[in-house]
Amino acid sequence: MHDLLVCRHINPAACPDMSKTAPVADTSRHAFDLVCDTDAQEISSTASRRLRRASEFLAAVQFMVGAGFHPKAGRTTLQLAEVFAERMARSSDGHFPFSAEATARQLGLKRRAVFNHARYLRELGLIAYVEHGSKRNVLRTRYGAAWTSEHGYRGTATLFAAVAPRVWDDAMGHRIEGQGYAGRQVGVTDAGRELAVAAAVERHRVRQGHQPTELVDNSGLCTPSVVVPQPRTSGSVDGELKDRTRERACQEKSPKNRAKGATGWSAARSAAAMQEARWVQLHTWWTQGSCVRQLAYALRPFFEAGWTWEEIGRELARWTVPLRPRHVASYVASEIRRRVNTGALFLPDGLVAPYRQPETSTWDDGQTPHGSRYAAMQAWKARTFRPAAARATAAFEEIRRVLARHAEPRRTRTAPECHVPGAHPENVRLTRAEIDALLEHSHPVVACETLWAQAEEAAEYRIEAQSRLSTWEHLPPAPPEPH
Repeated sequence: MHDLLVCRHINPAACPDMSKTAPVADTSRHAFDLVCDTDAQEISSTASRRLRRASEFLAAVQFMVGAGFHPKAGRTTLQLAEVFAERMARSSDGHFPFSAEATARQLGLKRRAVFNHARYLRELGLIAYVEHGSKRNVLRTRYGAAWTSEHGYRGTATLFAAVAPRVWDDAMGHRIEGQGYAGRQVGVTDAGRELAVAAAVERHRVRQGHQPTELVDNSGLCTPSVVVPQPRTSGSVDGELKDRTRERACQEKSPKNRAKGATGWSAARSAAAMQEARWVQLHTWWTQGSCVRQLAYALRPFFEAGWTWEEIGRELARWTVPLRPRHVASYVASEIRRRVNTGALFLPDGLVAPYRQPETSTWDDGQTPHGSRYAAMQAWKARTFRPAAARATAAFEEIRRVLARHAEPRRTRTAPECHVPGAHPENVRLTRAEIDALLEHSHPVVACETLWAQAEEAAEYRIEAQSRLSTWEHLPPAPPEPH
């Protein structure tokens, strides 16, 4: 048992004044010995009960540090407890990991200072070990003989549990059932109820103190964003409405603007298109199983052009789709657009958006955003590399001439004038008399039937000649000559 006045190193500003929050009983009635035995700092052997809420943990830390039960605990111990309280939200059991390096960076302390103040909290019975950290590579244990250097290194973190010593429960008037880590609060005593009421009144007073006490002056003019309500004048007099002027009533009504995303199709027309798309789906194997609504929307260019479902089905059958598309509607819409823009499918203009064709440019004509910059670069090249710049300029001039020649409209060629008298038509150079003279002295033209007959006769003659040359006669062997 220690006296608060002995702990002169504790900053009174850091430690809460328990006399202001609640009439806590004298700490001399509550004996507490520091938990210096490391075996008693485990959750299996600790005398403190489990805490799951960060607010209760911070209240217990403030009481134990403010009461001066540990001669070395102070402001830094409270800051370390606040870091632990933030990490308690990650676990439903009130457990939190402990990393000396990360905590030291967060608080701006040395690793040794973090270790010391964590030990102070353990000795005060406010935290207990759940699992001890280790530098052993857990990945090597997990993979066993299959572990390689590519798996890397991973150590085991230290896990703490937030706990509350029995001295804090007795001071707060908590009725505890059970012993050790498994103990739980089942109620409060009369003194604990008074302390809870006093703490609630103090919290209410603190909240009221932060609220503004001055009344807001609303007597000034309204801001421009505030519109003063005007009395309504929509009542009718003699059957006439008075809520609009005569000029507005007489002016022509502007056409209603179509909402963004609307297509102008009515519900009945969309339903009819879906019915047509259903028939198309039944007669096209790779569209079956897709969404009929999406398919009808993709086929709208055909419906706008007046096609029936039979014509649409025949058109889709010409596409020779080898596999079922992942998204049928998207494929149909993109294929319709591609075929229309390539000229393989003919639909009225305006139904399918055309592809954007970029304008042809040599990038140094000043027509593009980079024209002036490119011209300056070419001028620098001309000053630095004169022969290469001259060749580049000549090449660009040739490209411009070619582009200008292609941009000019093609001239329609006319038949050349014939200077032969009596020639008809214009592309014939011989007169009629010359043609008659050629026909008299030339062989007659053979018709197709006669030509085929002559060819067959020549083929038969050739085959007969070849067979006659290839025939041979078998003669029996001659008898032996007499001696």
